[in-house]
Amino acid sequence: MFIFSPFHIDLGIDLGTANTIVYAKKRGFICNQASFIALDQEDKIVAIGNSAKEMMGKTPVSIKVVRPLRDGVISDFEAGDAFIKGVIKQANISKIRIGRVVMGVPTQASEVEKRAMIESAILAGAKKAHLIAEPMAAAIGLNHNVMGGSANMIVDIGGGTTDIAVINYGGIVVDNTIRIAGDDLDKAIANFLNHKYNMKIGLVTAEKLKTKFINLAETNNSDVFTFKSLDSIKGKAKKFEFPVEIFKEAIKEIIDGIINAILHVLEILPAELSSDIINCGIILTGGGSQLPGLNSMIEKETGVSVHVAENPLFSVADGIKKVLHDFKYYNKIIIQSS
Repeated sequence: MFIFSPFHIDLGIDLGTANTIVYAKKRGFICNQASFIALDQEDKIVAIGNSAKEMMGKTPVSIKVVRPLRDGVISDFEAGDAFIKGVIKQANISKIRIGRVVMGVPTQASEVEKRAMIESAILAGAKKAHLIAEPMAAAIGLNHNVMGGSANMIVDIGGGTTDIAVINYGGIVVDNTIRIAGDDLDKAIANFLNHKYNMKIGLVTAEKLKTKFINLAETNNSDVFTFKSLDSIKGKAKKFEFPVEIFKEAIKEIIDGIINAILHVLEILPAELSSDIINCGIILTGGGSQLPGLNSMIEKETGVSVHVAENPLFSVADGIKKVLHDFKYYNKIIIQSS
């Protein structure tokens, strides 16, 4: 049995499709970077994290920008291994041995996907690797008593997946993971502007437009959006003008998909837990939960009060941090280990 020594450092990793947060025990959070890596033709790291994301769509053929994760799990094993090693090196702990690693994973990840996550952590130098369901980690991070008998409903809207779970007595009673989330909002905006206005933009730009202009709570917004871009048909620069309200139309199908997934969980929820959820409400977390007005829209459609976590980007990471510091207590909720 491996004995964890003072010369090892334990890590908690919230490895997300859009963003990766790393916590080092006794050192605090040491990484909060976009989940991108740029590699040259020999697969050597050119850039990692936010700087690699800024290179997306701008590089020569000799450099490829890779997103190692898709739908919340590692899809490119070699790039995932390089990315994890890279963020550890970037955090200046590469000369210290890694002891235990705890990582978050979507609730409905396949066994193959879970194994890829664990093997990637081991290849990065971890002596032991453990997985915890992301909604469970989020609930812990939000200071909910996940071991108690009062149910909590967590909706974690990440970059690649929306994870919905009802937690009670240390386990997930009902869950629903859909591969619709923040990235799909960006794609929907880019596709909508291209099809309706022949406006050619990339996903990074679409994400910036989403953050700046979409407010689901507003009605009759008369503001006009002006942007200069290439006409996708004529191929020349053009000044585009259209009402800001069209952004809500662009993402409607994605938002409807998330709301329908929440409604499905409420439909199959055991009757004995209904009162807990009605009394406590639904908690939104993850980057996608920050979309203004989304909580009000869900509340209107479900009839259940909806609250956005105080620091939604860090809910899962905060939970993993707490698991690292009290691993013996939380060990029973670990879903897979190396």
